[in-house]
Amino acid sequence: MPVILLFCIVGSFAINNSLFGVVLMLVFGIIAFIMEENGFPVAPAILGMVLGSMLEENFISSMIKADGRFFAFFERPIAGSLGVLTLIVLSVPLVRRFFRAAM
Repeated sequence: MPVILLFCIVGSFAINNSLFGVVLMLVFGIIAFIMEENGFPVAPAILGMVLGSMLEENFISSMIKADGRFFAFFERPIAGSLGVLTLIVLSVPLVRRFFRAAM
């Protein structure tokens, strides 16, 4: 554990050669510890921080290519079927909860 912490500190200092990176790493480490202690998953938060900006840039360029039409992403058969499958997977827990409440 101390060796991993040492590598994290050296790596965050080496990025910009400033202590700001080290302090930022420690602050986010404390936030992750608090999240983990309170039952929040840390991995999705890390993925969101790392991949969020890349996702936003690619989404904006795709919207520009599609002339602002959101449904252009689902015009192809495979993409449309994956979109419908995603909607079904997301709506199943809501439907189950609705039927449990009705009974």
